[in-house]
Amino acid sequence: MKIKIALVCGGPSSEHEVSLWSTTAILKNINPDRYEIFVFYIDKQLNTCFFPAQSGDGLELPQDKNLYLPFLEGIQKNLKSVAKAVLMGIHGEFVEDGRLQNIFDFFGIKYTGSGMQSSVLAMDKYSSTNFVQKVCGVKIPEAIIFNPDNIGVDLRGTIFPVVLKPNDAGSSVGVKILKTQEALETEIERLKNDSKFDYWLLQEYISDAIELSCGCLEKSNKEMIKLPPIEIIPHRADFFDYDSKYQKGGSREITPPENVSKEISDKVSNLACKIHRVLRCKTYSRSDFLVRGREIYYLETNTLPGMTATSLLPQEAKAAGISFSELIDFIIEN
Repeated sequence: MKIKIALVCGGPSSEHEVSLWSTTAILKNINPDRYEIFVFYIDKQLNTCFFPAQSGDGLELPQDKNLYLPFLEGIQKNLKSVAKAVLMGIHGEFVEDGRLQNIFDFFGIKYTGSGMQSSVLAMDKYSSTNFVQKVCGVKIPEAIIFNPDNIGVDLRGTIFPVVLKPNDAGSSVGVKILKTQEALETEIERLKNDSKFDYWLLQEYISDAIELSCGCLEKSNKEMIKLPPIEIIPHRADFFDYDSKYQKGGSREITPPENVSKEISDKVSNLACKIHRVLRCKTYSRSDFLVRGREIYYLETNTLPGMTATSLLPQEAKAAGISFSELIDFIIEN
């Protein structure tokens, strides 16, 4: 008998479209002989639509608004009563900050990936990086956290260039590299008038560094599967920004890395697994690093890594001999 799986996607976050791309890729690669697949789509206003889907097909969202239900009603009527488990194809705020997991926990709905507590911590970049630094002894870029409406710190001594990023967003949404005091002041004024995020980081810019990302997989018996890091060489920007991540040709991604030693590569793989445990992630995660010489800097951990055609975790898994379809099986089973 096939397992009834609900693929949750969409949501109100800034990564709504990324979620739909992940869902499309999952639908094209999930094993149709093992699963009866449903899609639970959440629109940006938190209305929901529940419908069957076929493996190998793209994602086609119903246009008839009569098929949509309010969020909690949709969960109770469709998600809770039909699906045996939920496969998270959703990203960004509302899920990576633990809110959706908290709701699923309340209704007793099983879901893939990390729970509420680890999601809350990992999404808070300032808190999680400082916590990981203390526990793991890894370097992190120096950073200050501020609210644009009430900065509370003197920014006149800022050393440039500097990285400006939301404290609680993913997919490099809102990230900028600022090179002058004037540019910084302009951005802060802009954020006062137009910001989706309450808190922002000003982070030390690590020059001449190599960008690495490394995922890891955790079996239900807690055994860890190390994956090789992936080296990222952006083509469209000075760093791995949103366009570099999701536009074809936006970056060159190399697994295993070409420009760091095997010793450093192995250290990064070990760190990714250690950080996964420290943050109490579950089943899978992906952590980002910068390497300069023999120094490794930890940036952040993604508790729900992207699963699009160009996403890093599927590429790393493939390099370890795990196909996209097998990766989906692993995430559901563990």
